[in-house]
Amino acid sequence: MSGLVFEKALRGSRAYSLLQNDLKSGLSHAYIIASGDDDVVDEFFTLAAMAIYCENAHSACCDCAECRRVLHATHADIFHINEKRDKIKVDDITDMLSTVFIKSLSGRKLYFIHRADLMNVQAQNKLLKTFEEPPADVTVFLGVANESAMLDTIKSRARTIHIDLFDKDTVYDAMRALGCDENMSAVAAACSEGMLGKARKIATSPEYSSLYDEALSLMDGLDRSTDVARFDGKIANSDNVGAFLDVLSIIIRDMMIVQDQPDMVLSKHVSQKIAALANKYSQKALAKILYLINDTRRQLSLNVSALSAIDNLLFSALEVRHKCPR
Repeated sequence: MSGLVFEKALRGSRAYSLLQNDLKSGLSHAYIIASGDDDVVDEFFTLAAMAIYCENAHSACCDCAECRRVLHATHADIFHINEKRDKIKVDDITDMLSTVFIKSLSGRKLYFIHRADLMNVQAQNKLLKTFEEPPADVTVFLGVANESAMLDTIKSRARTIHIDLFDKDTVYDAMRALGCDENMSAVAAACSEGMLGKARKIATSPEYSSLYDEALSLMDGLDRSTDVARFDGKIANSDNVGAFLDVLSIIIRDMMIVQDQPDMVLSKHVSQKIAALANKYSQKALAKILYLINDTRRQLSLNVSALSAIDNLLFSALEVRHKCPR
């Protein structure tokens, strides 16, 4: 748990601001930190621990002895449960609770349960007993991606803080701060749905760069039915069809706005090529193709054959292009 990759973005988040307010008014005994981005939740845990223990007015300074202990994962009063994000059983919670009533060394003990929504009902009920009669020096943080998986009795006894999705400029800046180049940072910002963890995977993956180039080629070269054969099998056999559809959606969205709102184009590194592609399609055609992409996602979620779904998408997109000319 050492180091902070997304420190600047997290410090500027509403979630961190709420925690800081609690440090001034009084820390709760239990928190639910809700986000679909596991990487961001993990980093928020680290930042929260630094803020709680920091010797410099809870600023999470990264420099004081307490902050360094947090960053180096050597703090005696911090406990992490389920860092591998597996299913959590009663025995796991029993082991955790065996240390809860042992007096803290620093005056505050922190328990961070990663993907707490993977706890079964029995484990949650076991944890509930501690929530009902919490030791004064203990705070438990539950990281969850799916709030509905948590018992209402747990949720009612914890303060829920949502980590909001990040805007595209924040994601782009975070990727650039990681040393990613402008092109992949732009692709990551466009395709990550505001999740920094997903953005990092995209920005550091050669696969996404290849998928983006393939999607551009598709929009440029889909002129007749014989062209479908050049693309459908290759796309369907990709390890990440969903990622390809994400990238294609971003390109079409950029094509729809490039003429009237060029500053709003997400894929700025290929804006000239996007503008040239936009001249080949009508706005009506692009809107219908975007709908077809979303319908293809729905088909894939129903376990329809990837080859069949992509084949249908490309033939339908070709038909739309010719039925809705510029």
